Amino acid sequence: MAETDYARASVLLFDPVHVNQRTTRYALFEIGFRQIECVSSLREFKSTLAETAPALVVAETSATDTDIFNLVRSVRRGDLGNNPFSVMLLTTWSRDTSHIRKAIECGADDVIVRPFSTMFAEERVKTLIKNRKEFIVTSDYIGPDRRKDSERSSDAPPLKVPNFLQATVENDYEALNNANQWIREARETVTAERLRRLAMRIVITVELQMSKASGGDNPPVRLDVADLGRSARELKAQLIKANRREAAEVAEALIDQIRAMGDGSSVPASSLRLIKELSMGAYAAFANGETLERSKDEIGRTVTNLRKRLQAKADLAQRRAELAAEQAAASGEGGDVTADDAGQDQNAGIKRAAM
Repeated sequence: MAETDYARASVLLFDPVHVNQRTTRYALFEIGFRQIECVSSLREFKSTLAETAPALVVAETSATDTDIFNLVRSVRRGDLGNNPFSVMLLTTWSRDTSHIRKAIECGADDVIVRPFSTMFAEERVKTLIKNRKEFIVTSDYIGPDRRKDSERSSDAPPLKVPNFLQATVENDYEALNNANQWIREARETVTAERLRRLAMRIVITVELQMSKASGGDNPPVRLDVADLGRSARELKAQLIKANRREAAEVAEALIDQIRAMGDGSSVPASSLRLIKELSMGAYAAFANGETLERSKDEIGRTVTNLRKRLQAKADLAQRRAELAAEQAAASGEGGDVTADDAGQDQNAGIKRAAM
């Protein structure tokens, strides 16, 4: 078993409250860390992340949650710093479930609720060294894969990413000597998967919208043009970053087609098909001819699941409308109230799963 020496690893600690910063620094020192750089301003924290590659990042989120979450996302996307796979541990005084969920969803490795003991913190750090979760990549998330096996419907396998905290404290010469290559290969894998997911997101949106025109009992769905535009622009940005200019030109044509749809209220099927073809073409141009064929089953499953969610939402709205109408009629105030007047939304949208 490799010897663990925390003193070898550099730590970047952010906390705007000095007394709390000292407490956390003391805990890290007691664990065995010695190279601890402390910062108390967001500007200094961001600039230090950009200029250095700490093995471990510890950041308090209670007072500056949105800014910290955005910084973590920037690191994971590779927009900030030299290592998108730094081990990132967030702390918080908040026990609000919404806050903790957002901390988890930004891509951090772990979240610890204060107050915590040094022993507890050490156990969590040991887990990040020995049993760090593999990453999952979607169109809007890069970070640890926290899904249970029973929840996995994606054909994209979790990705093993560089763990320089482990390599440093265990003095893994091979990993440290091959650091740049290790990061580069992991970046390329993440970029390819993210581009695939962005293209899939656009295709799924189009497939869901086209099912509306196929008749049958499918409930109505509003075309989310804004989300399509964001996905297409991100697709183009990632292609430019990957230096795939020809693929980026296809993505630019895709953006133009989406822009031409206006508010999406009356889009012909031919335009939807073109948008689908352009998104698939942009990915194929990036992947040297590889298509989304291997994703066909996953796309189909996702569209089916979204239709079920949409139907369930429409059924619930219908039932609530009927109950409201019955109650109004029973109280003598119903008059000419109809189910639609009582609250059924004929243009119900849906919150789509991250793809």
